Amino acid sequence: MGQRPGVAGWIVGAALGFAACAGPTMADVPSVVATAGATPECAEPEAVSFAWALEPVPEDISLDLACTVTSAAAIADELAIGLRCDEAGVVVARTLRVWATPRPPRTALARGGPVRLRAFWPSSEAAGAAEFVRLETAKGELLLAGARGGALGPPDGTELWPPFTLTEGPEVCMSEETACGEAQRRALELRRAGAAPRWYVDASWAQVGDRGEAQLWVEAAQTGEAGCVGDAGAWYSVGLMAAR
Repeated sequence: MGQRPGVAGWIVGAALGFAACAGPTMADVPSVVATAGATPECAEPEAVSFAWALEPVPEDISLDLACTVTSAAAIADELAIGLRCDEAGVVVARTLRVWATPRPPRTALARGGPVRLRAFWPSSEAAGAAEFVRLETAKGELLLAGARGGALGPPDGTELWPPFTLTEGPEVCMSEETACGEAQRRALELRRAGAAPRWYVDASWAQVGDRGEAQLWVEAAQTGEAGCVGDAGAWYSVGLMAAR
């Protein structure tokens, strides 16, 4: 089994240090339509995590590959997706590992199915895990998407989340002063085409879309001082996976 990629300690501290923010659980947070004038409420943090890594670690800072799913094995909170990818005419075996709490689904991953894998790193020195990743069917249907860093998408404008859109929402909890400085939990706005937007708060998990077609992990959605959330002034760790 692969080793879970590490996360800088100051980021983990920021992600877990907001328990003083009281409010309803995510099940109680209402959907918000654009004309309602309502804002999401602060909710108690949940035990949510989402991380991924590609093996072997690519040498390039981005990938866009046609692959075939060879396996999808689940052990505890890890899902190992075996891939056979065409890389400039050479077949390369890769594994996309996903660690998630609650555990990730594998229902939508059909063995032998053709897929497209896209992944992006901030620099050639990045090792272990991509900053942005999307795995989709040959028809462009979502299988997995993830973002980790100071933005919800790569700088080239690649859309990670279709058939959903995911954007930064409002600050929903009071600012907290910690050893690293000031930080604040936010909500993210998730919208499916033709449906009203819904808010999902930092440190939450939910089934989303048409009859629970996907699952969303918002491990972190925070803004604040650079010492807490990085130079971008924000820190996001988000995953979205097809559930059927």
